[in-house]
Amino acid sequence: MPKTHGRRLIRSPFPLDQSLKIAALPLRKEQGSTSGQNRALADASTQKQPALMPNRSLDKQSPLADMETWKHPAVRPVSPQGNKLFLTSAPVHYPAAQQLPPAFSAPSFSPNASAKKKKRAPLSQRKKIQSIIVVSLLLIPSCLIIIELINALVIYKQVQDGIAHVQAAGNVFHTHSSSGLADYFNSQKLQQAHVEIDAAQADFVSLSDKLDHDGTLAMATNLLPTQISTVRALGHLAATGMEVAQHLLKTVQDIAPSVAPAFQKSAASTENVPLKPYLTSASYQEIQTTLTTIAPLIHQMSGDAQGLTLDALPISSKQRQTLTSILPLLPVLDTALPQIHNTQDALGWFLGIDGPRSFLLEPMDSAELRATGGFTGQFGELTLNGAHMGPVKLSNIGKYEEDHTTEGSRPDLSVYPKVIGQLAPKPYSDWWPIANFGLRDANLSADFPTSASIAIDRYQYEFGGSVNGVIMFTPALIKHVLHVTGPILIPLYHQTITEQNLEDLLHYYQLNNTGIRQEEIIEHVSDNQIARKLFTQRVTQTLMSTVTHLPLDKMLAMAKEMLSSMKSKDLQIYVTNPQLESLIGKYGSTAAMDRSTTHDGLFIVQANLSASKASQYVTTSIQDSITLNTQGGATHHLQITLNYQQKGDVYGFDTYRDYMRIYVPVNSQLRSGNGFDQYHKAYCGDEKSGYPLCQADVYGDGSLLCTPPVEIGYATSYLNDPYVNKDHPLDSTGLPQNVQSDETGRALFGGWVIIPKNCTMKVTLSWYVPPLSQQPYHLVLQSQASVYSPLALTIHPSAEACPHNQGQGLHFSQTMDGTDLSLSVKQQGTPCALVSQ
Repeated sequence: MPKTHGRRLIRSPFPLDQSLKIAALPLRKEQGSTSGQNRALADASTQKQPALMPNRSLDKQSPLADMETWKHPAVRPVSPQGNKLFLTSAPVHYPAAQQLPPAFSAPSFSPNASAKKKKRAPLSQRKKIQSIIVVSLLLIPSCLIIIELINALVIYKQVQDGIAHVQAAGNVFHTHSSSGLADYFNSQKLQQAHVEIDAAQADFVSLSDKLDHDGTLAMATNLLPTQISTVRALGHLAATGMEVAQHLLKTVQDIAPSVAPAFQKSAASTENVPLKPYLTSASYQEIQTTLTTIAPLIHQMSGDAQGLTLDALPISSKQRQTLTSILPLLPVLDTALPQIHNTQDALGWFLGIDGPRSFLLEPMDSAELRATGGFTGQFGELTLNGAHMGPVKLSNIGKYEEDHTTEGSRPDLSVYPKVIGQLAPKPYSDWWPIANFGLRDANLSADFPTSASIAIDRYQYEFGGSVNGVIMFTPALIKHVLHVTGPILIPLYHQTITEQNLEDLLHYYQLNNTGIRQEEIIEHVSDNQIARKLFTQRVTQTLMSTVTHLPLDKMLAMAKEMLSSMKSKDLQIYVTNPQLESLIGKYGSTAAMDRSTTHDGLFIVQANLSASKASQYVTTSIQDSITLNTQGGATHHLQITLNYQQKGDVYGFDTYRDYMRIYVPVNSQLRSGNGFDQYHKAYCGDEKSGYPLCQADVYGDGSLLCTPPVEIGYATSYLNDPYVNKDHPLDSTGLPQNVQSDETGRALFGGWVIIPKNCTMKVTLSWYVPPLSQQPYHLVLQSQASVYSPLALTIHPSAEACPHNQGQGLHFSQTMDGTDLSLSVKQQGTPCALVSQ
């Protein structure tokens, strides 16, 4: 820094506080004679003490000193008169003729450091503006982030508030003293729930509006398009869903006064008291009106649900489970609700709005496989009157249609005589092998409407009961129900029923002598034929009671299971109302046989007629290779493999006797076959039969392979059986012996397939199906209930139809589960492909 004339830095010999006191003394003495400016300066110096305030009177005497003092203030300057002193952090200019005041130093300031500081040039106006702009640019993002964080917190709070209100509405009906569906018609609880739903509706509507118009989300759409679109769709779903809930709650509130008394009376009634209807014609009509009102809302929800990707959202597993249980129902409801006017009469008929309806209820035991899925060893009536379902009591069919006198159980003499000598109806009687045909064997057709009609006829003939339809279900349905309800407790037996132990426990109490004896003791019954199905009845009653007490969210999951079970034929329903039967086919499945003449088809139907529960140990695998010719004809080469490994008690005869029927289009031409029993042509036997011993490779061609020794044993009594009460041999095998169809519109290749335990049988069959249409090849594969068959299908199209496939076959594989499949050969791009429809 250039030197300045007359400038020195003077250190004070006094500490800073003493220096200030000394400096203040002459100021106080001169207060009376100084100007107003000096008095103000003295007052500021003595009271505030940060520094001495500048005296404007110095402007004329020392402008340079004043300039330096203002640029680098430390102790503000005072008037030069009166022996004043001050401290600066930079050199101070004095006039040359004026004596410099003594300097002082303070402990808190370093004079050396102050001397080393450089002077800072004043900021220009332009730089000041630039600085302001830079600071603003730095602060704006921070402000935006804070604003968006606040906005996100508001959105999050609305989500949480809305969910909390919905949960609170649900919790209104979930109490320890729950009385099932009656809780949903409690006026006080309905009002509480309505308040919560209204609050949730307000939250979700506001939320949906924010999600649609939020600027940050709009900018984030390019970065996270799936997540943002899903969040917005869920916002729409929530808002619309609450509106639907409002409509439904209002309707329930309106009809509750007439429904609640019926629930109360039902809880106190006994079996013999007539059912009081839950719904009247008026309340049913109000429900229909509400369903019509919400139909457009459900349609909107179904559209919003399209393409949702829940995996992209940070939601809990419980929330994901709830959404995945609800979303699949939306398309079904969207399709069904617009048709409400066309279906209300049929649904009203089923619910018994205009009068009671009764349906024959028959559980099936899939361990003893029959055409519709299992043996129907129990039966009962399900009655509906104004949507009020009566109690279900199942009975053992053996008590009525079988003679167990030697076991201490005489048959029911009002029914048994009607069964003696009865044959199966035509045309099934041509092959049905068991005498005394009755209700227990009525499900002999794989076409469920046909089997149901036979069952209705037999039930009326034997028991005098008139029913409006038939409902059959497999153990798989009960497992699906248990999947929703969770395990159920049968207190009287100290048993907990789960998906895993269901069938084993049912068989134990139905077929095991120890289990049957326990039933006799617990139920105080002496007749074993009555006792052996009582545990099953307890399970059924407990399960139905559990279902009727499910919360609403689980009711949706239950509805999903019911629809799925209808498609897999684990639940089969037939009604005498044609309109309702058509609806069942549209939204579920009538389990009817395909009889089309415009496409190829295949339906393999097995029936365990061994008088045993061996089906649970038999695995059926299907391989079909189809070669298409240039005209569209199809040649099938089918192999059915039955692997029977007896891993547990079969509660009957060991050898598996399966009457197998293969249904194909009319005019199909049989080419070859093997594996079907050739009646009365004994081939080999076991040690007790007196016939040559069967070897491990029984027929020497690999078609029947067994783990030695081969045991065949006795069989149940069949019509025209030459081996009655004898150890049966194995007959020779060959072509199917039955080619006379028992179903209209279908050709049949059928016969016995006999498999000793721990053996594997391969049944082969080849036939030709003439061209059925000019369209590309189309095949419908129907699947039998309770048969989970691995399927391997190969179709070889003609070179003319699919030249770019270069002779390569089209492959399809899947495990059949009762659901029918529809496959077509279509040209996609250049090569042909096999498409599932």
